[in-house]
Amino acid sequence: MLAAGVGGNALACGRYHDDWAGRDKAAHFGVSFALGIGASRLSADTPTAVGLALLPGLAKELYDAQQDCNRFSWKDMGWNAAGAYLGVRSGNWLLGPTGVSYVRAF
Repeated sequence: MLAAGVGGNALACGRYHDDWAGRDKAAHFGVSFALGIGASRLSADTPTAVGLALLPGLAKELYDAQQDCNRFSWKDMGWNAAGAYLGVRSGNWLLGPTGVSYVRAF
């Protein structure tokens, strides 16, 4: 009876699909990018800023892992990491340590 309950739950959820170009991946990238820009203002150290920007995405994936018919997605975390890193680097380039710094490049 226990095996039927566990198997029934898996069948009710259907097959789990998580491809690299899924419909939610752009949202993971975009939110992490914006958080990366913000984190670049909190820390001058790039790894620390990326880690700060990744925390909300990690919390969301840990939450997803606890939900029925859902799981922790390393692919989502990959998009989160890419967005966070590029956001931090863009924030450093656009805003710099003393404000808007991209003007100096032109």
